[in-house]
Amino acid sequence: ALTLLSITALDGKISPNPMIAVPSPIQNAANAKGDPRVMRSDASHALRTLILSLPTEDLMLPLSQSVMHLMARQDAVATLINALGVKWLRFGPPVLDQYCGLIAESPNDEPAFQGFFCRYPQLLDPMAVQVWSQPDFHGSLEPDFVIRRADDSYLVVEIECPGKLLMTKGSQLSSEATHAENQAVEYESFLSDRIPEARAHFPKYRRADCLVIIGTETGLDLSQSEALERAKQRRQNVRIAGFDWLESRARRLIENVSHGTIDVVTRHRVT
Repeated sequence: ALTLLSITALDGKISPNPMIAVPSPIQNAANAKGDPRVMRSDASHALRTLILSLPTEDLMLPLSQSVMHLMARQDAVATLINALGVKWLRFGPPVLDQYCGLIAESPNDEPAFQGFFCRYPQLLDPMAVQVWSQPDFHGSLEPDFVIRRADDSYLVVEIECPGKLLMTKGSQLSSEATHAENQAVEYESFLSDRIPEARAHFPKYRRADCLVIIGTETGLDLSQSEALERAKQRRQNVRIAGFDWLESRARRLIENVSHGTIDVVTRHRVT
């Protein structure tokens, strides 16, 4: 399966390979009916899903066999290796599908989302290397998460529920959103006023960014979306976003990591 999907993700069709026993009638029928663009996309998605569905110890033998099968196709080997990138993220399409299900089925269950982010903290920040869930610092203030990133910068996270309102009908931030923002900023200020002491608990702590997750953005109309964008632009170290924004960002990240190709424009001249 790894071999077949790697080739199909590259060629957009089932190509002959001496190590893959695909009967010619099936191969010809699939190629005749399939749109190459759709086959590339579907095969790429299926390849990533398959890799993520297997424990690492169960993946090693079939992975090595697939690389041997593909030795005559170095471009296909590269496709397979790029798809492995999602394994490093610790989350992928199956986890994101679970997350979407949680948003749909339990929009007011904040503890459920707290637990989900404890299992998959990279959803909150892909650069996370250390995460504190509801840390008790002097017992006065308690954020939902404090995240230390790979570059030793920090993020204070306040989550509410997808069922809560992000924007009002008048295209203003809801009272719940502004309250959550105030909580995050207040805690960040509390830590920044006590940096020497904070560093005893949070290594190399320095002034943190803040992230507030509340409601969803999908159902916002044009006026509300534009107002939310303006609110984001007015804030320097605070971002307010919906729960579905985390899912959308994660899917874009998976695509970027697994495809492994970035368009680089050199010496571009603006006239």
